[in-house]
Amino acid sequence: MIGLRAGISIAISVVLCAALAIIGWGAQHAASRTIVPAITEKAESVSLSAAALVESALRAGIPVDQLVGVRDYFEDLRTRNPELAEIRLTATDGRLLGVAGAPPETPDPPHVLAAVTATSGAPLATLAITIDPGVVAQRVNAVLVDVAFIGIVSLLVALELVALVVGSRGVEALSAIESRVRALARGRLWLHEARQDASAPLVAPIDRQVQHLHERHARARAEAIRRGDDEAVAALDAMAVRTGLGTVHPGENHAATVVRPALFLFMMAEELTRPFLPRMVQGMIPPDSSLTLDVAVSLPIVVFMAGVALCQLPFAVASERLGRRRGFVLGALIAACAYAASGLAENYYVFLAARLASAVGYALVFVSAQGHVIDHSRPAERTAGLAMFVRAIMVAGLCGPPIGGVIADRLGGHAALMASALLAGTALLVALLTLPRSEPRKDAAGVGLADLAAAFRAPRLAPLLFGCALPAKFLLVAVCFYLVPVELQRQGYSSAAIGRLQMIYPILMVFAVPLFAALAERLDARARFVAMGGLVAGAGTLVLLLGTSPLTVAVVLALLGLGQAMSIAPQSALVADSARHMPGGGSAGVLGLFRLIERSGNAAGPAAAGFLLAVAGFASATALIGVFVMSGALVFALSGRQKRSRTGTAGDPRNVSPEGSPL
Repeated sequence: MIGLRAGISIAISVVLCAALAIIGWGAQHAASRTIVPAITEKAESVSLSAAALVESALRAGIPVDQLVGVRDYFEDLRTRNPELAEIRLTATDGRLLGVAGAPPETPDPPHVLAAVTATSGAPLATLAITIDPGVVAQRVNAVLVDVAFIGIVSLLVALELVALVVGSRGVEALSAIESRVRALARGRLWLHEARQDASAPLVAPIDRQVQHLHERHARARAEAIRRGDDEAVAALDAMAVRTGLGTVHPGENHAATVVRPALFLFMMAEELTRPFLPRMVQGMIPPDSSLTLDVAVSLPIVVFMAGVALCQLPFAVASERLGRRRGFVLGALIAACAYAASGLAENYYVFLAARLASAVGYALVFVSAQGHVIDHSRPAERTAGLAMFVRAIMVAGLCGPPIGGVIADRLGGHAALMASALLAGTALLVALLTLPRSEPRKDAAGVGLADLAAAFRAPRLAPLLFGCALPAKFLLVAVCFYLVPVELQRQGYSSAAIGRLQMIYPILMVFAVPLFAALAERLDARARFVAMGGLVAGAGTLVLLLGTSPLTVAVVLALLGLGQAMSIAPQSALVADSARHMPGGGSAGVLGLFRLIERSGNAAGPAAAGFLLAVAGFASATALIGVFVMSGALVFALSGRQKRSRTGTAGDPRNVSPEGSPL
């Protein structure tokens, strides 16, 4: 049976897909009507300009048959205008004076003519330019591809914002109705824990009827006990086990659902910058800078990632003392102002300062949203809530790059950053409208250096953090966010094309993380999946040694997504296991250390990538980073073997990984 929420999502998808199909059809016709005349007009302008230049040479006294450099000039025009297939200059008597290119194989291709005349007006030659219809078709197809990707992203955005459109109360009511109908369809008559959704008009009658059945069952059982009818008591107890009478179902927790729309919008604001940031920064680097080009391009990413890493621990406490809602709103405000400042900045160092400010806002929003989910969910619900929290970030990573790339191609990087500011501001307003007020906690305690030092004593935590967690983030930021955009830009690809390639990683993460998480739990082999994921992601970079075409880059990003999907959930579970086994409430130190090390990998990745790119080139730099990741995964795997050899044989129950599987 399809649930109410799934039905609404399907209905939204059908309506949007139909609308997008109509928009795509209209865009194709509009592109054909506008691009073809625009290219023809451009060819006419080029032909008139070239003819005027030839006429100037003739007026200077150069005979028409002694013109030099004609072919080179025509080749330069074709290089700057790839839609021009052939440029030909022919004298009035039929002699060929100069030609560049060749006519396309398409029959009767479009062409423009311009006459070369003497001062008296007598015709001396004809300049003919033939337009390549294939290039025109490519331009139209490029527009259609952009429309298609924007359509897919629009659908994902709409599905993410269903909770915002329906409202938090509406989501809770739909969830309550759906859970009760599903339970009744399976013959389960349990009561549902009282929440705000219990007062919904369609929920209360169901609960009253079920409550009446529970009361009748309780009275019948009490009467059977009073009469001493053990057979009736046993039958009633069996009925209770079969139907759930006498039990209370906890229901769903909606903390993550409430925060998800605002979090999604905010995260997408940063994701917009992924495909165009390196290209934009190149134009801002001062000519007298002592930094090399590659290091200067990587520095804004380094500053942002380092700012997020350094703010994680102190802001975890600050968001409690401010209140989660106030912390989210303040962080979104800081980030929105910082994105706007980035979009207005022309000076490289001002831009760096703005990126640091956006990192401060990003970190405060992240810890506040995560804290909201943790504060408003029971321990049994926390994993599901945080999984929804992570999915919102992943879907933002899927939607942001193609949109940012299209905006940057059409309007420029500064306009795309202003769009980020607008999204962050929208997230702020959504948070004000949807997040519940939270009381500040004045007694919130942070994680100190002593807690971090004690966390290192957790079994196998250091090899896990430094062998897997740090290299994974190092690889992601260095390759996906820095090296790939820089290399594809060097090859001449647009920001929109780069953004579409960057979608590969989040697509695989969204679909593969739940699959590998369930498989790791079923096989009871978390540590093996963590090590295997590091090896797959690292080995994928070696493919670039065979070539650096977009197809090869796509394979690398796919293997990166596949490898990290294998390891991310089991890795988090291993860290949580280490935190649970820390004595004296040291779990906060383990989790704080995990966040710090992981974010440090984010910060170090682009800096090291910029240095390696300048020294070794794209393919070698990426392969070296991959070898580093593979080495870390092997160190983690070997740490389990060393532990087993120190404690005894494999059959000893002590010789297991933290998740309980032999290593």
